[in-house]
Amino acid sequence: MTNYSDICIVGAGIAGLTCAARLIQSAIGENLRIRVFDLNTAVGGRIRSRKIAGGEIAELGAARYSPQLHPRFQQLMQGSGLAHAVYPFTEAVFQDRMREKLKATLLSLSAMLKEHPHDSFLDFASQYLGAAQAVRIIKATGYDALLLPMVSAPMAFDIIKKHPETQDFTGNAGNEWRYATGGYGELLAQLQRQAQAAGVEFQLEHRLLSVEKSGAEHILAFHHKGDTLRHRARHLIMAIPPTAMQRLNLDFPAAWSPFQYGSLPLFKGFLSFDEAWWQALGLSDKVLMAENPLRKIYFKGDKYVLFYTDSSSASYWQDSLALGEDIYLERVRRHLEEVLPLNGQPLPPIKDHFYQHWPHGVEFCLAPEAEHPAALQHRDGIIACSDAYTSHCGWMEGSLISAHHASELLLERLSQTAEASADADADNFPTYSTERP
Repeated sequence: MTNYSDICIVGAGIAGLTCAARLIQSAIGENLRIRVFDLNTAVGGRIRSRKIAGGEIAELGAARYSPQLHPRFQQLMQGSGLAHAVYPFTEAVFQDRMREKLKATLLSLSAMLKEHPHDSFLDFASQYLGAAQAVRIIKATGYDALLLPMVSAPMAFDIIKKHPETQDFTGNAGNEWRYATGGYGELLAQLQRQAQAAGVEFQLEHRLLSVEKSGAEHILAFHHKGDTLRHRARHLIMAIPPTAMQRLNLDFPAAWSPFQYGSLPLFKGFLSFDEAWWQALGLSDKVLMAENPLRKIYFKGDKYVLFYTDSSSASYWQDSLALGEDIYLERVRRHLEEVLPLNGQPLPPIKDHFYQHWPHGVEFCLAPEAEHPAALQHRDGIIACSDAYTSHCGWMEGSLISAHHASELLLERLSQTAEASADADADNFPTYSTERP
């Protein structure tokens, strides 16, 4: 394998695959050698689908999209020809009439938002509700992140109105939601096959160690199956999130952006049972909002139960696993029994389970109201893209927006280089006089 690429893309998630496709399909990029590297054994990044019993697909990462909120992703799904269906979990179920209380409280608080543009959501709500009631209302939304000091009141309302389980509480129930019935993993695999057919090369299980500038080239050092390999590239796109950028010798974010970045952990726990007992409780295709660490409990048809948490609750479940799977499962059972109307009966035995912990599941700019560029550029010419640089941080739409900007920046650079080369050739072309002596 040659150790040189005209264009090297690090990261084979949806952003990296989009960059590769746009570059190889362009007139100026079709004859260039483009190679994509990733540390994982398969493409996908934070998109990860798992086939379970009966052929059902469980999404360990990204799981849903809205045609109204995510038009680029909607277009991508339509072009893929892959099947999709209506996402069922837009009807939230609460205990103790909390649904009505939450909706009424959020409606009343929204009238005061303009007076508190910079207050944290917790401080804002506490001024009007008292600290204890504010915490209870915020936890009822199912998102622990809304308790964090960095989350302003306007940002919190924006998050609430852009999630299917909570959008109705802000009078924004008109957004549709869909999911890929065959899993988003198939979409990513399709993108990889298309890129490979056009000439893009993929090198998986390559962990990037460092990047150095040498003349007009970038020298990348990778760890691959016990060896350190070096690769030269004329142009480089980093399609990886801010936390991954920070681990490299690229002085991120100081040499890239005036902004700082943060991240939140996510945890998904999947449970299967011998029988779909939740159907008798009227919970099929509903999400139960819990005030304990389970936070949001989804009952998928007659297939499985899923709980999805972020921030402190995600850390709680990861810490539980560190104590052993027996303790983890005992806590899962106990917290389920706390919120389910089981009439004193024990929860049926858990047949099987699996989980996914994302230490940096959602990454974002700490100044969300700022005019942030959708792609970043280093003084050495490296381009970086991530959903964290967009207003759609944490969504596939953000990755597509950033990838489009990154690829356009590089295509513009390639075009300028080609024009300069053509001008230089014209200047050096010999000329002959047509005048007769």
